Amino acid sequence: MGAGKGRGGEMSDHCITFSVLILNVFCGILGLLVFILGFWFRFEGQVRTWVGDLGMTQYWTGLYILMAAAAVIIIISICGCAGALTANPNLLLTSAVFVLLALVLELAGGIFILVNGTHNSKLTPWLDKRFVVLIRDSNYNDKANDLLNVVQENVGCCGSYNYQDFDRSRLAIPDSCRDKVSGNVYQDGCVKKFSYFIEKRTGWIAGIALFIGFIQIILVCLTFVYWKRIRDDEDPDGYGKSTRYSTVPTSAGRY
Repeated sequence: MGAGKGRGGEMSDHCITFSVLILNVFCGILGLLVFILGFWFRFEGQVRTWVGDLGMTQYWTGLYILMAAAAVIIIISICGCAGALTANPNLLLTSAVFVLLALVLELAGGIFILVNGTHNSKLTPWLDKRFVVLIRDSNYNDKANDLLNVVQENVGCCGSYNYQDFDRSRLAIPDSCRDKVSGNVYQDGCVKKFSYFIEKRTGWIAGIALFIGFIQIILVCLTFVYWKRIRDDEDPDGYGKSTRYSTVPTSAGRY
């Protein structure tokens, strides 16, 4: 530690180091969680089949953006931890820059998937048109009829907005519209029920991603403070070595 640096300054330095390290580890764990959730949502049996058959490709786009952001988070968290432990200003600066890149991806992916994967978003009118077409085509298209029946039976819905959509199309209400126990017709339409079904998954992954973004703002600020302290305390001859930040604290030479 350089001359004239007291115990309070040393404790402050170690506090910043520890904070940067912990925040990087925390972001890395959350990033891994987002990636796992995204992978699970993408290949989960029901979601993959229904989203794929309905043609909701816009939902996958938001999911892919968040998964890419999560992969970047995991990598830069390792880089940030290494920079904090070794007090390497280049690693710290690199990790801070890529954290900002990941933050942009998280915000873009989070907003995109919320806009296209929640109730009363762009998903609602899109699903309305899609289910109206399925109801119309179910009378002569076996694929449309099978898809409509599977969704109605498993989600617990009937028609686009309600069972009257079949009446308007002059079609009989199918058995998939009825509760298996009571035999009553489902009152809620598939637009509402299916959008809520997707929204539960969307809310989890988007919420975690946006929370990571909040943590990363704090991380970037601390990283730049840490980086500046290292640069200010570098060897005046320009060898790039810090006299303040040692990975193994020693009792000698404190004052």
